[in-house]
Amino acid sequence: MKIEKAYKFKLEPTPEQAERLAQMAGCGRVVFNDSLELILSIARKQSGIIDRKALYKHLNSLPLAERKALNNLFPSSASLNKQLTSWKKLDNRLWLSEAFNACLQQRQRDLVDKGIKRWVKGKSGFPVFRTRKLAHHSTMRFPEPKKQLRINHNHIKLPNKLGLVKYRNSREVEGELRNATVSLNAVGEWHISIMCLVDIELATHVQGGMAGIDMGIAKNMTLSTDFCGDNGVFEGVHSFRALQGKLAIQQKKLSRKVLGSANWKKQKLKVSKIHQRIANIRRDYQQKATTEICNNHAMIVCEALKVANMSKSAKGDSENHGKMVKQKAGLNKSILDEGWGELRRQLKYKMLWKGGVYAEVNPAYTSQICCCCGHKAKENRTTQSNFVCVDCGHSLNADKNAANNILNRYLSELEQAA
Repeated sequence: MKIEKAYKFKLEPTPEQAERLAQMAGCGRVVFNDSLELILSIARKQSGIIDRKALYKHLNSLPLAERKALNNLFPSSASLNKQLTSWKKLDNRLWLSEAFNACLQQRQRDLVDKGIKRWVKGKSGFPVFRTRKLAHHSTMRFPEPKKQLRINHNHIKLPNKLGLVKYRNSREVEGELRNATVSLNAVGEWHISIMCLVDIELATHVQGGMAGIDMGIAKNMTLSTDFCGDNGVFEGVHSFRALQGKLAIQQKKLSRKVLGSANWKKQKLKVSKIHQRIANIRRDYQQKATTEICNNHAMIVCEALKVANMSKSAKGDSENHGKMVKQKAGLNKSILDEGWGELRRQLKYKMLWKGGVYAEVNPAYTSQICCCCGHKAKENRTTQSNFVCVDCGHSLNADKNAANNILNRYLSELEQAA
């Protein structure tokens, strides 16, 4: 079985190489923006709307049929690639010739084949212009890494006069190279992500048992089994809450700086570093916890939680004011701090690699149903942590009971399907 596996490493370029990377990323942004402006000019001609803000509002409100019709008028990525030659001859674009042509063409493909197509399908809004103010807009992709890259011990050879760039070689890259992306993060660090096609052998017998997983705030994950964590309980790290005080102090200092000044940029970097630390702590915990769970189980069943809906603001609008807005905002922070979506994503692909089963079930009433007799009642859950069935008297930790219900619900669905 072939799977796609990504390897991400931190680059350690010299000052000259870092400057060269920034120039290449800047060229990519300009080509992306010029291509987008060309597409928007067609949209303006068709709609008669000149103002950009009004045009975007119009484009994002179009029904599916009209989006498809308008998309047929837009140039393809191949035709945009041909435009590059003429753009490089313009007096204000002569410096585009210094960038790696394959990276510039890839930015145009990303715009048309990803951004525009997602908009046509209604999965996202119309693509917006790229800016140097947002670090994740500074990227470059090498579509043919077999020809364009070469890994040499602790260095990666990159084209466009970059030469050998040192990187943190934390593990060996295995499989067939598919593409590579160099990106900049908010604290000014360059990384390279290498996508490989890896051939894995699925085991004929997958070791481990079955487990349902209840995801919560007080306890990040509670398993129906006791094989992992602390008797099947993963408390989580709550990294945002842990560093929220420091972050607030630095953000308050940032608000007092003159926007765009040298001191503002220094303070902005301090804020970005705290955000990065929060993300790194959470990411480290998630990788270790999901790996431990997958290594000890052959079947994992989770709740199909709709995190976006659960973390919506309660502010309401000018006519219908929300209730308990402050309390809901605090709850939303806690929900997002848990990273439930990322945990499920990692569990899914790791179980796939192992050859096990990953499934999700409807989470409705899993906290109110008795896992022994099936009786459903609000009174079953006396407190946040205690569950006592009013019908059969069964008592258990509330999260453990919910985890058992999640597993039982999936097994019941399997029986009904058979």
